Amino acid sequence: MKKFFKKDEDLDLLSYENNKNIKENEFKKEKKMSKNNVTILTPDVEIKGTIKFNNVLEMNGKFEGDLITKDGEVIVGETGEVKANLKGKNATIEGKVEGNVTASEKIELKNKAQLTGDLTAKTLSIEEGVLFVGKCNVNPSGIDMENAQKKETKK
Repeated sequence: MKKFFKKDEDLDLLSYENNKNIKENEFKKEKKMSKNNVTILTPDVEIKGTIKFNNVLEMNGKFEGDLITKDGEVIVGETGEVKANLKGKNATIEGKVEGNVTASEKIELKNKAQLTGDLTAKTLSIEEGVLFVGKCNVNPSGIDMENAQKKETKK
């Protein structure tokens, strides 16, 4: 009988340790997520100029100028109205953009997006209902287009 009781204790201890590990992992994930800096500009914001950032910028207001990031992501929300060139790793557009969009990885145009300008990306996703007027250069192999254009010019 004592052995049976001891096995139950071992199972309870094992369950406790598993639950403890799961909770610690969840805490670490939450802490990591809070470190991801997301800057959200609300619909009542109007800015003119240049914005340079590192992580994620969500533009829900009006902006005119340049949005530049090397490794970050720009999101133009449904209420966002942007007259600017966007450069970044990823771009998601749900609102209105007048200007060129360049992404080293991916551009997503959501169903209510309105883009007037050229776009360049490694990957492109366009949902039904998007208004897009401009040129599109999608290059999944990731070839440096500037060098490719220079080579064509020399020929």
